[in-house]
Amino acid sequence: MEWIPGKLRTIRQEFKMTQLEMAQASGLSQRDISQLENGRKEGLPKEFIHFLHARGVDLNWLFTNPSHEPEPVSEISSTVKEYGTEEDRPAIALAQEDGPVRYGEAQRPMPRVVTTDRLGASAIHMIGEEHLHQYPRLRTDSKFYQALPVMALALPEVQGGTFRCFQVADASMLPTLAVQDWVIGRFASATTIENGRLGVVITRDAVLVRRVFRPAQPAGVLLLKAEAADVADREVDPADILEMWSVQGRLSWHLPIAEVAAEPKVAALEADLKNLLERVRRLEQGR
Repeated sequence: MEWIPGKLRTIRQEFKMTQLEMAQASGLSQRDISQLENGRKEGLPKEFIHFLHARGVDLNWLFTNPSHEPEPVSEISSTVKEYGTEEDRPAIALAQEDGPVRYGEAQRPMPRVVTTDRLGASAIHMIGEEHLHQYPRLRTDSKFYQALPVMALALPEVQGGTFRCFQVADASMLPTLAVQDWVIGRFASATTIENGRLGVVITRDAVLVRRVFRPAQPAGVLLLKAEAADVADREVDPADILEMWSVQGRLSWHLPIAEVAAEPKVAALEADLKNLLERVRRLEQGR
């Protein structure tokens, strides 16, 4: 399988990771990653395969010789696919993953549950307001995910990674995010998330949607900032973070409505009425 090293290098570049970051996230050493990408290490470790699957990598693609891959589809059929039986319908499967990722000096497991259909396509679990308080405690329990809605998005922005969708439960991020908006987050770490980016930070007692900053002082902590003026900033030790998600997009039903100017005739009528009322007032004063 001489094509695998090249594909592994492509995967890492798509993840925008260095070999060291890939090693820390997958539980391997940097030397292992280097040897895998250069074809000097035979076979893929089981934990590395689990890591790739959790990040949304299509394992069928990885292990398929490029010369045997099907040609790209040039036409899209508009026919709606009918399913003859329940067995033909796409099924959702839960797979548990165990690759560690490092926050501060602590090692945390990567999200252990990833949802796929029979074709291996990734889907996104939606953590609604009613489940947010349970997520820090049950985030590694596959049974918890079975009760959650799942959203499949065939968009390039949600490929090549592990994604979750979280509902915004408060007004701390107004006006950027409204209450009951949803944010789509990609699994990240304290070192890979962009400074100042919106993030979903999972601690032992909360799910926080905030802008994430790495201040120079005090060193080694993350500063979580709300956008509402009445919500205080919060400093968090990376070692206390269970998970971190870099927000890639949002779903919102709170769309602003533009103010419509009054029709010219209505505006003229209002002006005439004000003028009439003013004349009546003067007449009453002159009595």
